[in-house]
Amino acid sequence: MFMKTISIFILLIYWSIMIFAPVMSKDVKMSRAKVNNTNILEQKPKS
Repeated sequence: MFMKTISIFILLIYWSIMIFAPVMSKDVKMSRAKVNNTNILEQKPKS
């Protein structure tokens, strides 16, 4: 019984990582793009 609950728990963690990893990577890419855009906007007035 104890092993069954552990295996179910591990499977839940595994599938949550599988589902949320692409979502998180898209989120990171979006935040990086925002940072790049702000850098470009900040550099234009200097030149």
